Amino acid sequence: MQKLSKKKIERIIKEVKTKGYSIIPNVISKKSCKFFCQLLESDYKKYSKFYASPGNVKKNSLQAKIYEKSVFNLHNKNLSWFKLFQHPVVIQILEILLKEGSFKNNEPYYLNNISARSPLKNSPAQQLHIDGGLPGVNYLLRVNALWCLNDFNKVNGTTTVLPRSQNKKTYPKEITLYKNQKYLTAQAGSVIIFGGSLWHGGSTKKNDVNRWALILGYARWWIKPSFDFIKNTPKNIFSKLNTSQKRLLGFHLTPPKDEFTRVRRISDTFENPNKYNLPK
Repeated sequence: MQKLSKKKIERIIKEVKTKGYSIIPNVISKKSCKFFCQLLESDYKKYSKFYASPGNVKKNSLQAKIYEKSVFNLHNKNLSWFKLFQHPVVIQILEILLKEGSFKNNEPYYLNNISARSPLKNSPAQQLHIDGGLPGVNYLLRVNALWCLNDFNKVNGTTTVLPRSQNKKTYPKEITLYKNQKYLTAQAGSVIIFGGSLWHGGSTKKNDVNRWALILGYARWWIKPSFDFIKNTPKNIFSKLNTSQKRLLGFHLTPPKDEFTRVRRISDTFENPNKYNLPK
């Protein structure tokens, strides 16, 4: 699937604004899903041993245990991921949801967070949370595209959501969160679109089958990123990026160093990346 009809876009936008999310099936093929899953398994084995320590935690606490396989910052590992980062189906929706409410509905957005996760068997349910947004704000500050690279169901730790929670004026009570949560079901190749202000989480995984999800968070240009892409993009990757890919990673959004460099908040040129190499 390369592009959506105007009617389908209107339906998806309506679903995201009302119930908080929309599931779009059959966006990429099963063959593509298998390819991306293989990349993730390879990168997890290669890089997870170098991950930073979670810090000072109690020996037997939840934070001290590993309950998932995860890979971050995929932009600096393989350019194939940009096929999903910039997939036309997702971009069509972002162009509406993340520009709405801005000056002339035309302020830029960028890729704020990139991660992939596959929970392990018997992993506990993830606490329901929001990724960005404030109660009572009438437009979305962040939009997530969750790519289902494997089937999502109640047995393998699917995503749970609290429908319509993005419209609440205050933070909901914890008892309300879990009482009304919904378990999402989707086939591999689907993409789930939801606002960052929708309360969501991951459910308990009961089997030992991979359930890889690629989670992409897109945000309005002035929101702080989860990682510093300018500092963690190797120059050999940067040199291969086209203009739209550099913009997507926010290379034109760095604040001016001083008034002698530039005075505009958004630059026409791209910040050069710092010297950075992936661990070996």
